[in-house]
Amino acid sequence: MRTLILTQHFVPEVTAGRFRIEAFVEGLVRRGHEVQVICPVPNHPRGVIEAPYRGRIRHRQRVLGADVDYLWVLTSPRKTLLTRLGFYGSYAAAAIAAGLGIPRPDVILASSPPLPVGVAGAALARRHRAPWVLDVRDLWPDAAVALGELSEGPVLSLAERLERSLYRGADAIVTVNEAFRDQIRASAGAGARVEVIANGTTEAWLDAGEVPPDRESQGLPPEPFIWAYAGNIGLAHGLETAVEAASILGDGYLLLIIGEGPRREQIESLAAQARRGAVELRPLMPPAEAAKHLRAADALLVSERQERTVASKLYDYGAIGRPVVAACRGELRSMAEGADVAVVVPHGDAAAMAAAVRSLREDRQRAEQLVERGRAFAQEHRRDRQASRLVSLLEEVAGARS
Repeated sequence: MRTLILTQHFVPEVTAGRFRIEAFVEGLVRRGHEVQVICPVPNHPRGVIEAPYRGRIRHRQRVLGADVDYLWVLTSPRKTLLTRLGFYGSYAAAAIAAGLGIPRPDVILASSPPLPVGVAGAALARRHRAPWVLDVRDLWPDAAVALGELSEGPVLSLAERLERSLYRGADAIVTVNEAFRDQIRASAGAGARVEVIANGTTEAWLDAGEVPPDRESQGLPPEPFIWAYAGNIGLAHGLETAVEAASILGDGYLLLIIGEGPRREQIESLAAQARRGAVELRPLMPPAEAAKHLRAADALLVSERQERTVASKLYDYGAIGRPVVAACRGELRSMAEGADVAVVVPHGDAAAMAAAVRSLREDRQRAEQLVERGRAFAQEHRRDRQASRLVSLLEEVAGARS
């Protein structure tokens, strides 16, 4: 089977979207299928095209057993509605142009957000007379509205109409949790096929959780109780609350933040005003290095503002073998509490977050219980298993049209 995958994020970018699609590619290749990926040149999260990819319209490369076309896009370090739309639109246009000239795929997978990826998928499916599947990692434009990136107006109305059209035009839809499936079904109408294929962790993260912690090699101080966050520093995460909690905790605690994103400068400014030694920021790093830092910490932080989103780092944090504090609401809260894999606090409540971190230092029995349950939770949600389900679905969709 020849599969075409359209995605806004892929290797080497460090994003949840990249890791989801990476698992799908690996699953398809393991099953013996041909895979072609069309994605933008690496530029996330700084909005700057990485040096090896500059100055070319198309950069072709073999990655994970797949043929990958990295395409030039409009991108900018300034994250405004206009620059985002330029980024999304330029990728969709470039992806359609690149996809027109390839051999006919047996099935197309388009991963959203943003919605223009779905537009490219639908256009190429029509051109090649191939079935296509829409992968919905987050509900858009709902997520953009919740984060204040979009408000009532013609752009939002257009996005909502586009969303419904893509749902109804896809041969099948996959998404990451039950809450998303319910809302997609309501928009897609009767007869739409919507499957849940959740995110998960990998053997690499599970293996990292078995390695003894080593603060010295990571340049981390030996004494304080370190609680850590690694990932995107954006509007959805509310790390301002974590910095405030770090100041509340007082001496003997260190908040370690690893990553980049549109809110990093604001977090750096707040950290500079906090108690000395309360917060340390480190740059974005490869997953293997991030795993070593997280393993060397005493507790880990998941912070998610949106109600229907399940942060994929909950699976990786469980795998790494450290107790978790989850500042969240809605679907993520239900999952974390239901599996009992984190101390859950309301998102935006610095005092509650500080109390949760302190409780993990003082109650080692509870901390170890969370570690044990987190590891089991991660084992149950491995990405390779989820990828196998996606591959079976794509095979079924392709077979139904042949």
